[in-house]
Formats: sequence, C-alpha cells, structure tokens
Amino acid sequence: MVTDKAKSGSTLVLGLGNVLMRDEGFGVHVARQLKGVKLPSHVRVEEGGVGGFNLLGYLEGVERLIVVDVMMTDSPPGELKLFKPGAESREPGKIVISFHQIGIMELVKMWSLLGLEPEILFLVTRPEEIGWSTHLSPRLQSAAGRAVELLEELSLNNFILSERSQGLCTL
Repeated sequence: MVTDKAKSGSTLVLGLGNVLMRDEGFGVHVARQLKGVKLPSHVRVEEGGVGGFNLLGYLEGVERLIVVDVMMTDSPPGELKLFKPGAESREPGKIVISFHQIGIMELVKMWSLLGLEPEILFLVTRPEEIGWSTHLSPRLQSAAGRAVELLEELSLNNFILSERSQGLCTL
C-alpha cells in the first residue's frame, strides 16, 4: 500500500470538519489531539476545517496525505475506517451543483489536474450527532482517541499497515 516515493517523503495529516457542528468537527478534533503527540519530523498535522479551495495550497511538497473526517458510511458511528479512494470515489448521495459544495473528494480530483498526486488515505467515521456544539458525542470522542493512537502507530511504522490497522481497511 505504501509506495517507495511516499516512504521517504513528507506526510500531511489533514483534519477536516466544522468544530461548531458537534461530530462534524471530528477531523479537526483529531488533528488538535495529534499535535500533542511526538511524531516523526516528516509528518505534519494541519487543521483544514471546512477550507474548500483554500486546501489546495496544503499539498505542496506532500507525498502522502491522510485525510481525517466524518463520512456517511454504512458503519456505525464511532467505528473507524481506513481506505484509499478509488478513481470513482465520491461521497454517497452528494451531488455538487455549486462551488460552495466543494468537498475533499472534489479537491482530490483537482489536485491531480494540477499535477499534485500524493498517496491518499482516508481515516473516517460516521457521525452520531450533527448539531450546534463544540464537543464530540461520546462515541466520536472515543473514536478520536483511537484515531490519534492509530495515526501515531502508523507514523512510527512509516505508514506501513500493521495487523491492527489492516482490520480497519476497506480498500
């Protein structure tokens, strides 16, 4: 799963979401916790929030991108999924009719048009509650802690999947 190019290059862990909308802020909460963990020097952690087109500039010099976010999957809320997006990957049920609806999957396609093609992995969970709050639901708070532990483990193993992380994969 990890290419030779990505083994030696820089990795960006990008936490996405709206921290004012409870579980929608999962990726940003994970990024904030991960910033308190000692990671290898080639791993950078950023809070992307709901950046849209502003996220295009984050990829300069990045050879591996780990996107942490919520996604409407078939899994129960709080269950982590690690996957590599395919050529036809898209968010289930999403129809983009305006530039205001640009999400990470559309940005991945735009990055490739710009010649930026890092190895990309998504670490996602299904939200339990979306509503006005700056706190994650208990299930997603627990999932955030597990996500930080997993990302720390993966970064220390140069993002080579372990037995534990392979169990999360839906490639």
